[in-house]
Amino acid sequence: MTAPTGEVPDVDRGQGVRPPAHALRIVLVSYACDPSRGTEPGMGWAWAEALARRGHTVELLTRPHGGNTEHIARRIRALGTVGRRIRTHVVPAPPRPWWVRLLPGFLRGQALEFVHYDGWQRHALEHARAHGLDGADLVHHVSYGSLVGGSALRRLGPPLVFGPVGGGQTAPRSHRRWLGPAYFQEAVRELLWVRGMSLRQACRATLREAALVLTTNRDTALRARRLGRADPRLVLSDGVPDELLREPPKEGALRPERPPTVLWVGRLTAIKAPELALRAFALLLARVPGARLAVLGDGPLRADLERLAARLGVAGSVCFRGRLTWQETLGAYDDADVLLFTSLRDSFGVQNLEAWARGLPVVHLDHQGVGDFSAPGCAAPVPLGDPVDLPRRLAHALAGVLADEEALHRTAEAGPRWARQHTWSSKAELAERLYESVLNRR
Repeated sequence: MTAPTGEVPDVDRGQGVRPPAHALRIVLVSYACDPSRGTEPGMGWAWAEALARRGHTVELLTRPHGGNTEHIARRIRALGTVGRRIRTHVVPAPPRPWWVRLLPGFLRGQALEFVHYDGWQRHALEHARAHGLDGADLVHHVSYGSLVGGSALRRLGPPLVFGPVGGGQTAPRSHRRWLGPAYFQEAVRELLWVRGMSLRQACRATLREAALVLTTNRDTALRARRLGRADPRLVLSDGVPDELLREPPKEGALRPERPPTVLWVGRLTAIKAPELALRAFALLLARVPGARLAVLGDGPLRADLERLAARLGVAGSVCFRGRLTWQETLGAYDDADVLLFTSLRDSFGVQNLEAWARGLPVVHLDHQGVGDFSAPGCAAPVPLGDPVDLPRRLAHALAGVLADEEALHRTAEAGPRWARQHTWSSKAELAERLYESVLNRR
């Protein structure tokens, strides 16, 4: 839920931007790209804007989807001088193949997306060659952030920086009880996409030929090593805008008078394990009477979760708020005391970074990306352990965080300080150092 940068008008017309004396010409491969959205499309755009702010020329390769080209054009105009450094190349995806219709429903969507993505990459490579982008200094592939998809732009000519990518992480089989019927789809995904499709020539060639491979969690790094890449580097793919960082509270400031509030943010699907969050909260209420749970997001499980809240006797303490605007989401972070993150498969989970940026502690499962990039002193990681006992252990961690006033105050200061390392301006500075190392080696 990264802040939609398209909502910010005329934010920079050249002030505070590094002079382009050592500027590079970068081909940015960003299949999902939209400044008006969060998650992967927002991230795809954020890389382009952050690099342009550093004085580089960005040749942005993307696809038309959901009005994103209009949103990109509007944002470029609002950026003034910075925007003129971003040259947009819109490459349509290929037509839908007929044979995809023959697949079972749960496979059809994934197969269609993969085929579209694979075909788009080939078209993007042809477009880049036809428009002289092979003369750029380097290629940086940021979206899709998937190890399995590889990058056809490795064949363009300039050195390729691939990632940060995820996709090597899988839901733990030991905790399939929290996935319910969706576990079968997860097992198929692991077998076909993670294990099977990663053996494709396109994926292995990308790992072999890229000048630099960046992975966003250790699971994906391990998969890359098994496929022959000896030196993947761990770099968090998600970022936040600088303006999201919250100023620390003044000394002696009191917490607002309201019930202790737990926040859960995400799409209501089995892989995010919202049922686990509900059951943990029900146990928390026995220890912290009057506590509240705010659930932000929507999805196919919402009706089932509302019925579960009623059966658990916590419906009056749980508020399902659905999808909110960015400003409403920001207010929800500021009105909460702790974020609960229960996803069983995630590259990282940008809501954790957003919570730390707002000074909010996080109780999360200690695995995959969020376990790799847990903010020191600002989080309570809970080991997966016994799946039956997991709700109780999450509730215990939540109760401990809510009871520790001193720790809450420390997080209000330390969280934004840690998140500052992962703002988009900081990530662009890191990218420059990586680019320099690649070009020096070449």
